[in-house]
Amino acid sequence: MKPEDDKRRLFLVTAEDTPDALMRVLGVASVQQARLRTLTAAPEGQSLAIRLEIDDQGDERAEVLASRLAACPSVRGVGFGWRA
Repeated sequence: MKPEDDKRRLFLVTAEDTPDALMRVLGVASVQQARLRTLTAAPEGQSLAIRLEIDDQGDERAEVLASRLAACPSVRGVGFGWRA
């Protein structure tokens, strides 16, 4: 098992496949001071699938980040949980 300090959260974001969608999502993560560890983004049909893995900062911070991501104009959906 990993030590507590190495816990990470995984955020799965579905966004419009526009030129600025990824930057909008990253801007929200930056403003929320999320420490990004892994990022992948790939088109899926008409959407852009974005996977963000960040250091865990607690349940409350994760919920705030998820709600802020969901409020981003280009985002269609957000899911989050622990990285397996």
